Amino acid sequence: MCGIVLCHVPAGSAARHALRMNDALRHRGPDGEGYLLVRGSQQLTVGGPDTSAEVMASPWGPRDGRIEPHLDSKFELMLAQRRLSIVDLSAAGHQPMRGQAGQWVVFNGEIYNHLELREQLMALGHVFHSHSDTEVLLAAFAEWGEAALQRFNGMWAFVIYDPARGELFIARDRFGVKPLYVWQGAGGELLLASEIKSLLAHPLVQTAPDRAACQEFLTSGPNEAAQGTLFEGIQRFPAGHFARYALGSGRLQPQSFWAWPQAAQGDAPFSAPEAAQVQARYLELLDDAVRLRLRSDVPVGTALSGGLDSSSVAMLVNRQLRRLQVEGQQQVFSSVYLDPRYRDSDESSFIAEVAAQLQVSSHRIEARWQDLPQEHERMIWALDTPPANTLMSSWHTYRLVAEQGVTVTLDGQGADEQLAGYARYVRNHVVNAPWGESLRAAAHFQRVMPGFAAQLGSGLGLKALASLAGPAAAQRLVGLLRMGSRPMQTVDQALRADFAGPLANLIHYADRSAMAWSVESRMPFMDYRLVEFLAQVPPAYKLHQGWTKWLARAAVAPQLPQNIVWRRDKLGWPIPEVQWFGGPLKSWLTQQLSASDFAGELMAASQARPGLASQLRALNLARWHQIYFEEAGRPGRALGRDLLPALTRDKA
Repeated sequence: MCGIVLCHVPAGSAARHALRMNDALRHRGPDGEGYLLVRGSQQLTVGGPDTSAEVMASPWGPRDGRIEPHLDSKFELMLAQRRLSIVDLSAAGHQPMRGQAGQWVVFNGEIYNHLELREQLMALGHVFHSHSDTEVLLAAFAEWGEAALQRFNGMWAFVIYDPARGELFIARDRFGVKPLYVWQGAGGELLLASEIKSLLAHPLVQTAPDRAACQEFLTSGPNEAAQGTLFEGIQRFPAGHFARYALGSGRLQPQSFWAWPQAAQGDAPFSAPEAAQVQARYLELLDDAVRLRLRSDVPVGTALSGGLDSSSVAMLVNRQLRRLQVEGQQQVFSSVYLDPRYRDSDESSFIAEVAAQLQVSSHRIEARWQDLPQEHERMIWALDTPPANTLMSSWHTYRLVAEQGVTVTLDGQGADEQLAGYARYVRNHVVNAPWGESLRAAAHFQRVMPGFAAQLGSGLGLKALASLAGPAAAQRLVGLLRMGSRPMQTVDQALRADFAGPLANLIHYADRSAMAWSVESRMPFMDYRLVEFLAQVPPAYKLHQGWTKWLARAAVAPQLPQNIVWRRDKLGWPIPEVQWFGGPLKSWLTQQLSASDFAGELMAASQARPGLASQLRALNLARWHQIYFEEAGRPGRALGRDLLPALTRDKA
């Protein structure tokens, strides 16, 4: 896991600009840095202040010294990278890396199946000098071109520079697990970076808040799947796309390389023999996704919330480690709230039950309201764009991971949006199924999960209205009542829409919260083989007998505590925000909101529903505007695992 930078300015840009952009990503890669500086036919490879003496002396390290003597020199193209060492910790994994075909790459992410690809490429005559997945990426591109993307199982954002063609090849993984942002200037300038704060470090980038996007954020919440951002002129490179860019050729034109497979028939009935086969295949794919994501040369742990998804991942990690006879106890990391006032947000009993059955080393942390004002600032700076809430549970979980010296976690993101884990999918089913099935399903869910009553009632009401007055009338009511979860869609349509939309927010939170502490988050449920399989599994195996995620529950039922498998409540890294902001942080929240003219003006014109959720969005927007636009020089906040000793001293 790393941070990457590309700076292409035809008129030339000072090397110090690339250094500043790369410094803004230090938390993503505190283990090293490297630069490629290009001027005409001249190509310089240099190190930076964090490039170790070992790397500088290595044949794979920079050949032209360090960047300091070149800071005031101008180059039309610069590539930079910050390294978080995970696979091949030696100097042979240093970037920017040059392939045997003369192409250079800066790469953020992991190619999990790099061992299998290496064997294929060696059979085709390729020679390797490291066991880095970066070297495999370069060889695969040299061999197969853009078709290599279809062979990669992983998460990535990378830029390949081909000096012979004067061309850049840019790509981002199928589901956008790894970030990449773009700024283009009127003079043919192109800047790319893993985080927006890195782009802002270049003097050419003069931006302002996109007021329409900020207004939409206050009304509807974040949208990390959108191409635009809350910063004018800064866009996301789209997930599942690549682009070939001839230097100085104009605008980027990304092209898609992945598309959803055709869905199974939505009305296919449940079949017990078929269910057994689906369960077996699901578990086989998830198990192999975990196996690939355990490939690491540094310690690996699991973020355990106590819910079904993270518990399933922890169980499969446990099983893989036992197969491999790995020495040392598996480690899991959790946020808990032991104060009785926060009982509704505490999952410690479920966490303890899973940890006891798996016999793992369980680490726990409890976020305190007293720390929120300071930690909230760091979180907003880390995320670049404001989230929907304070994220304190995930934020502190990854801090705990870093405190324990673990660099990689396997996490449960992406399951609910594929396996129908939210109550709203029950409403989609009730609205679209035939009347007999709708009534039977409603009865089942009311018996098993009585908390779904509101979703069931609104679903049956919409179905009745559609039957009497037509679907258009029901859709008008959806708009009037501002039902944002698309209740008129089929279950499959809703799942695909959520996977391509709201899931991007959760992925964004996971990447930034983890990388803020120099930790890599890996997501087995986002393995493209599993995604493509589940996309073709009929909804009858996901919503069944009154249970959401029936397939996922039934598949792991023999291996996990039944209290976990058949939980009726869904929390998902809960935070006691109601108690905090209704109690000790109430006046602080009021003060923060009243102090922001920017957020106050937009809130006055917003159509957001009143309540704490709207106030938290306004709080996050106010803090975002303060840090990114009001503070002189945009100083930001310290991030990364190097921050931990200072935090420990402060707490003492």
